[in-house]
Amino acid sequence: DCNPIANSTLHTPPIFLRFEAQTVHFCFPTVSSQRQTVKGVLHPTVMYEISFVDDDSEDFRIQDLLGEGSFAQVYKCVETKSQTVFALKEFDQKHKEFDEKTVEQEVLVWTDVVHENIVRLYASFATGSYMYFVLEYVDGGSLYNHMMQRHKYSEKEAANILKQVLEALHYLHKKRIVHRDVKPDNLLIKQVPDTAGKSKQHPTIKLCDFGFAFKLPPGVEVTCCPPRGAPMFLAPETILDNPIGRPVDMWSTGVLLYLLVAGYPPFWHDNSEKMLLAAVRGQFSLTTPTWNKISKSCKDLVKCMLAVQTSQRITAVEALRHPWFFKLSELDSPRPRRKHSSELSKSCRLTEKLKCTISEMHSSMKLHRLGLDPLKGKFSPLYHSAMNLSEVSR
Repeated sequence: DCNPIANSTLHTPPIFLRFEAQTVHFCFPTVSSQRQTVKGVLHPTVMYEISFVDDDSEDFRIQDLLGEGSFAQVYKCVETKSQTVFALKEFDQKHKEFDEKTVEQEVLVWTDVVHENIVRLYASFATGSYMYFVLEYVDGGSLYNHMMQRHKYSEKEAANILKQVLEALHYLHKKRIVHRDVKPDNLLIKQVPDTAGKSKQHPTIKLCDFGFAFKLPPGVEVTCCPPRGAPMFLAPETILDNPIGRPVDMWSTGVLLYLLVAGYPPFWHDNSEKMLLAAVRGQFSLTTPTWNKISKSCKDLVKCMLAVQTSQRITAVEALRHPWFFKLSELDSPRPRRKHSSELSKSCRLTEKLKCTISEMHSSMKLHRLGLDPLKGKFSPLYHSAMNLSEVSR
């Protein structure tokens, strides 16, 4: 049995659970006062060991598998009486890649996050060899899957997506939280039901997965931490294993914007080392035929977000004030992508394969072969005044 939390001021409603094979029994005490008699209560701030309890709570049935990784699966779950839908993320604690401290850190960061554009973490708990997150269910799938199905995005559509991502990041950055893994896979789409006679509404974008996130201590703007993230979205300071902070999120969001409006990534090469080197040098093009029909204000925002020096990189609040978002009525209607989504899929598949090799890229041998040794350490904000961009372009 787990001990109840007496603090009634917590913003997350307590959730009661028990397990029987593929059924999790739970209830919300706010639904019925009679359900206050169950023996356990969960809250994201505390990890609990769950045991069987004999109560009158409702069935919480596992339905579809929504997605899976090397040591985690996400299921769609429904509370049978109210038909409330949740997502249940299951971690295999016995898997060699599972890191309990990392997951606990994720809980500590995520639990204090409540925003329209961020997936809600309702509870976390452990039972046997598994750990679980009870999450807000988002019905539209990931932006990655959406991009694989689409053959065109207008600047209006891209701006709607990006604005919501920036709203989420602005909220996190005010709380001194660095997400560190902004990418289409971690952006979920909440569909807006069609309503007859009403204008079409844009879907809601929700940022998820705080596995790489961390919170900066008061008065600290950058910190050293192991390099993590999808290679295509890594900022120069991450690639060089230098101290990082909020600007890494703005870089990856800049890569996202480039992908949305161009249909292919800004830094791309079949050779992984050359791709990372291009990112470190900030070598991307806005002059190809694809970009000829894209607005100058959009190009300017891309350049502001993909600035190599973090001191010159735009912040989330500055990006939200960028003229591009205020010129949406002047932007063109949806247009065909210049590259088929299969090419984007190919590039994304390759970067997935590269994830396990990123740490190796920071060995002295790799850095020397890439010609990055002289640059290591120069991307920290502490060195910006002494850094010359010509050093990077050589």
